[in-house]
Amino acid sequence: MVNSYCSHPPNISASHDAGYASVRSRYPRSSRYTLAMSEAWNDSNEREIPFEFERKFYVKQLPQEVLEHGSQTVIVQAYIFAEAGYAVRVRMAFRGVAVEFPPFAEATDHMGAYERKVLAQLVAAVEHTDSENIGVSATIAVKSPPVSGERYELEDELDPDVAVQILHRSARLVLKTRYSMWYGEDGWEFDVFDGQNHGLIVAECERISPVVDLEVPEFCITELTGDLRFTNDYLSKEPWSQWAHQFRAELAARGPFFLKLTS
Repeated sequence: MVNSYCSHPPNISASHDAGYASVRSRYPRSSRYTLAMSEAWNDSNEREIPFEFERKFYVKQLPQEVLEHGSQTVIVQAYIFAEAGYAVRVRMAFRGVAVEFPPFAEATDHMGAYERKVLAQLVAAVEHTDSENIGVSATIAVKSPPVSGERYELEDELDPDVAVQILHRSARLVLKTRYSMWYGEDGWEFDVFDGQNHGLIVAECERISPVVDLEVPEFCITELTGDLRFTNDYLSKEPWSQWAHQFRAELAARGPFFLKLTS
């Protein structure tokens, strides 16, 4: 099992262009630290196909070293289209923004109401903070269903003010706090979900090539790679709170499972 780790802050920087307003003033020109897409053309003038390679795992409790040393980003995202694993996603990511999530109200906080409430808090915190440590990014992405840990993903920057308006008008929303760290030579991301998906923690190991010969850390309870129920687009429609008990019963009945992917 892997036991070495180090913090891995994501590559997010704030833009200070004079023409940007409010949230836009925090908008970075850099993309996420992992390879999500490529705009390069090779020698044969054929565009490189953007794929991401990752494996997902169910985690019962966030490791203490991740809480202490992992970089932290709050993510709010909406699904404009999501069917059979294909999805179009709009995401806003907030780094260095501290807000206290309110209690979830069963009577009023479904259908994205809770996530929109937190989004408003995040935007207000950005507008009233001058710290250079704050970073905000807005992106739009197109995804395919995952197959054996491989998934098409094309992602590009989006005007943050436009992203805010789209999120506020969306019902299929996901809210999560992402912690990023290195374990050994692999970068890991831990998504701690909130709102309707409160209580769910998913760990991902992502590479720029197929994730094979992976030494699975002890915090991984079972593998979720290829299980469409744990894609964010599915969680935006069928939240964890509605079927967590069913999954836990399945896990107790069949025990943990891990793919044996070798080079």
